Amino acid sequence: METAGALPSRTAARAERDWPRMDTPNVLWFFGAFAIGFATLSLIDKVPESSRDVWELLVSVGFYLVYAGVGWALIRSGWWVPGGLGFALAVALMPAVGYGVASLIGTFPKDPFFNPFEDGSWSVVLIGLATMLDALVSFAITRFSFLFFTFVAATLLTAEFFISIVHAHPGADEFAITAIVTGAALVLVGLVLDLAGRRRDAFWFHVGGFFAVAVALSFYATGATGDSNRGWIPMVIAGAIVLLAAAPLRRATWAIYGLLGFYVPILHWTTSGLNSDSVGYAFILLGIGLSLFGLGLVLHRYSRPPTDPVPTPVEPS
Repeated sequence: METAGALPSRTAARAERDWPRMDTPNVLWFFGAFAIGFATLSLIDKVPESSRDVWELLVSVGFYLVYAGVGWALIRSGWWVPGGLGFALAVALMPAVGYGVASLIGTFPKDPFFNPFEDGSWSVVLIGLATMLDALVSFAITRFSFLFFTFVAATLLTAEFFISIVHAHPGADEFAITAIVTGAALVLVGLVLDLAGRRRDAFWFHVGGFFAVAVALSFYATGATGDSNRGWIPMVIAGAIVLLAAAPLRRATWAIYGLLGFYVPILHWTTSGLNSDSVGYAFILLGIGLSLFGLGLVLHRYSRPPTDPVPTPVEPS
């Protein structure tokens, strides 16, 4: 039993791992961690420039060690979520540490107009790979699934940075294709983790992977590369597949992306040339809403019943 002001017992810490919850402490921890991260990066950016950015490197390493050390101490004390967020903050600082190291050894581009998306740089790619590795090592230490958010974000950015090495000054089409391929690979990793029974670990792979694919298809749907159907048609096909698979997989993330991917193109095609204030437009929206509701009934009726244990309901706070 836990008393006021005391550290949580090992049993409480274990329960916290097994049943993550949306309560006031967790909300404050996560929002506080994001605020700390942005503030820390801002402070590092304010460090006066020196020869080879030595001071920036020292400050970055200092913050990194502090956050990782505090995270380790919190986890050892049974505070799993705050401790994991400490490690996540440290991982978020790895690009700053990598920049400092690359500047110190003279490999980071010095051009003030350098753009890593246009001008290839192995230093930038290696910094991204180091961040990905740091996220995986931190997860191995903490088993804190939120660290996969940093891994997925670093993976998506590093893949885009790598394109400028393979092809100098790549166009938007190359970036979009890279996003689709990388996003699909991340979703596949998420499915493998699902099959292994690690659903919480798989969450960020699904979210980040589908987000990358959605952004790329939305770009094509704008018609920036020619025919807008180059984006709309793959979007509606992929959306239908993802939506139908959401129920048997029991993945709400798949349902959300599937709904958007399937119904946004339909809404676009059926309302083209219609005034948003017209009766026809309203009927189309009504039909889409009814079809969504009906699809939910069908999927609930025929989908595989959940096998996970149901947590005991708690009183709302």
